[in-house]
Amino acid sequence: MAETRRISRTTETVTGGSRRSEALISLRGLKKYFPIKTGVFGRTSGYVKAVDGINLDIYPGTTFALVGESGCGKSTTGQVVLRLQSATAGSVLYRGENVFDASEDRMRTLRKEMQIVFQDPYSALNPRMTVGAAIREILHVHGIATGLEAQDRVEAVLVRCGLQSHHVNRYPHEFSGGQRQRVVIARALALDPTFVVADEPISALDVSIQSQIINLLEDLRSDRDLTYLFISHDLSVVRHIADRVGVMYLGHLVEVSEKEEFYREQLHPYSQALLSAIPKSDPTIQKKRIILRGDVPSPANPPAGCPFHTRCPSVMEVCKTVKPQLRPTATGRYAACHLVHPPESGKDKER
Repeated sequence: MAETRRISRTTETVTGGSRRSEALISLRGLKKYFPIKTGVFGRTSGYVKAVDGINLDIYPGTTFALVGESGCGKSTTGQVVLRLQSATAGSVLYRGENVFDASEDRMRTLRKEMQIVFQDPYSALNPRMTVGAAIREILHVHGIATGLEAQDRVEAVLVRCGLQSHHVNRYPHEFSGGQRQRVVIARALALDPTFVVADEPISALDVSIQSQIINLLEDLRSDRDLTYLFISHDLSVVRHIADRVGVMYLGHLVEVSEKEEFYREQLHPYSQALLSAIPKSDPTIQKKRIILRGDVPSPANPPAGCPFHTRCPSVMEVCKTVKPQLRPTATGRYAACHLVHPPESGKDKER
């Protein structure tokens, strides 16, 4: 990141390690459980614990990457942060304000500042509306612009996202996948937001197009001083765009670190396995692949103790009974692992 965009650091964070400015987004004890309905009367027989107690800070002008296997709760976290889904417990603070306590009128105002780029650009767009009409609609709904002013804003944001002004009259099916993703990004930026959740924004695109979209997102962050929550399973992409990285497993954060430190050395065994799976572009480079045994446990019936202990190559007896908490190391990085934080003090016992 350019030196002019460095954020002054003054406040200690829960999951940051170093001293930073006040967080733009703060998650505290965030949980999202989906009820399991069974029987004729649809009684609740259990819960799918998609997000199970996350504490996290995201700072202005930075990109926080949330990574992990499919089904670990990354996308659910992003949707709950924007209140697209209700939370089971916990809070999401935006500039110190609890998003879950906001009234409908206040939430409409916050929507202007908190936007999302969905994973599938085609399903995110109305096939019966031109892209110009789709973007003008949100300008009208929020009372930002109408008529010629709205048309000018739509054309300007499309051009800024790498499209042409005449594209306003085209329908989603007339665009390529990369162009549709640019349209979705343009729609999110039309309201001039501060915070954007990018939910797997390049997973459905060709590699050559992925690089274009990543470059676009970085340019927009620099131009508009945006803050991103970048959700992805592709750690090679995350390396290019993230400032900080958080690793999720079975609804839990297991590691949080600055990007450079994370790619230099991973603290958690799960993080080490993820990094070992990244293919090398140079075939002469030999590396050891860590193969995890077994399958990911069901979030409806997570294991006792450490959620990763059923697959961990370095499992200890204590891992099977005592759940590790996400705590800082001496260097300011965060990990939820008994190998990093031996449980002699008893701080890791389930609360």
